[in-house]
Amino acid sequence: MSIFLESYKFDKKLFELYEGSISLRGDDAKSFLNSQSTNNTKDQIDKSFIFNALLDVSGKIVSVFLQLKLSENEFLLLLPKSLIDKTIERLDKFLISEDVEISSSEKYSYLICHDNNIEDNGYVGTYFFSDDKIIVSNEKLDFPTDDISILEAMTGTLRFGTSYNQSTLINNTTYEDLCVDYKKGCFLGQETVAKVATRRGAALKPVLIELNEQANFELDKIYQDKKIGQIFSYVYLDQTKKSYICAELLREFRIEGYRLNFKQNDKDYTGIVHHYPFLKTSKDYLAVECYDLAVDLFQKGDESNAVRYFLKAIELNPKYEDAYESLGVLYGRMGNFDKAIDLMEQLKELNPKCMMAFTNLSLYHMKLGNIETAEDFKSQATLLNFQLLGDEAGKKKQEEELKKQKQAEINRREGMYKQVLEIDDADAMANNGLGEIELERNNFEASVKYFSKAIEADSKYSVAYLGKAKSLVKLSKKDEAKKILESGIRIAGKNGDLMPANEMQTILNNL
Repeated sequence: MSIFLESYKFDKKLFELYEGSISLRGDDAKSFLNSQSTNNTKDQIDKSFIFNALLDVSGKIVSVFLQLKLSENEFLLLLPKSLIDKTIERLDKFLISEDVEISSSEKYSYLICHDNNIEDNGYVGTYFFSDDKIIVSNEKLDFPTDDISILEAMTGTLRFGTSYNQSTLINNTTYEDLCVDYKKGCFLGQETVAKVATRRGAALKPVLIELNEQANFELDKIYQDKKIGQIFSYVYLDQTKKSYICAELLREFRIEGYRLNFKQNDKDYTGIVHHYPFLKTSKDYLAVECYDLAVDLFQKGDESNAVRYFLKAIELNPKYEDAYESLGVLYGRMGNFDKAIDLMEQLKELNPKCMMAFTNLSLYHMKLGNIETAEDFKSQATLLNFQLLGDEAGKKKQEEELKKQKQAEINRREGMYKQVLEIDDADAMANNGLGEIELERNNFEASVKYFSKAIEADSKYSVAYLGKAKSLVKLSKKDEAKKILESGIRIAGKNGDLMPANEMQTILNNL
């Protein structure tokens, strides 16, 4: 069962956010805010919120805030009171002739998670979950609130001041992912921020470390032979019997699935590194979580809760065909054939070629004594089966054509790489390219030789380590593969080559 389902059960959660706000009004409010901030204000829709930030010329954070769009010419920035004066000073500095009125006020803001029925004054956006809502009040609301720290630690959606502050380079924070849009056009600090992002990435950045123990940590540095990072926050969950640390780590250790050994106060710890967000909060992902839980509950005989979570899966993803089918079958087994038929009709509307929808409609109408209707659906199912067989033949023909095209592309690449090696037989890229081709052909001994030559030519060529490791695994040479993976992960981490580093770490974890 997921951490989310175990901890939150989809009940409405309300959190208090900030006690301060800045208003921007005027005909030029949207264009001015867009030119000054890191996120795309021009495409923001009315009654929505986004994360946004102001930077100085060196890419360091001046202010991070939640940006609410009230109308085409009015925005409200929600932020801690301690940042209001500095933020207004920064905005005023670049306000020349634009029609923009800037003012501050004491407004209370609240976040309501995964509740689609909040009153019309809510602003919709993604905070922890898609379609979260923020409400703003002139008075402090007397609502019960829950601890926000678990969701912050799990998603990396940390409020300003939790793990970084003003004068922190935004690349060193999760705010780079939350509110920097490199396609929106220029903003102050963009040149520095873009350089860091497109080269090797930030030297330090927060990740989540998962430990199979309960421990008390200091919000301080962690070490191996040297300082490798710093702990910002941590939580312990009874549900999973694990501790979760939000920590800033050096680049070479920020590899998904990396087994990290570290010390704090002369005590040794071991944890697994995860990229943010650790807790996946998209509606489609949560729908699958609900579906899996419903299946598990049904297998345990808990039909009422199975129905509940199947329905929640459909609410989260109205196009989730498996959820309609499974819930319909469950209703059928419970003898509620009218509801089962309704679910299968909805499934048929979603997918007119769903064989199970017609088959089950025939079965359930037969159970209700609707013989003629049942026979009609049975005939439609038979006809659909013939159509699907025809589609399958077309699919196979298309696959054969794609296979021919792929082979032609492989032959083209092979010829190009061999021409390069005729000029320089030690070229790393060409040797790696031929290694990848031989790997695709399942010629693993040959691919190992080419990848080895690529590594000899360039010891920092991380993708060659990945290719050689894959080949060695296929040859059942696991010990050799482990050594290559360990070397490749270190090199890729230092290079900032996170994609091959993550893939190598996944392979190593599975060996």
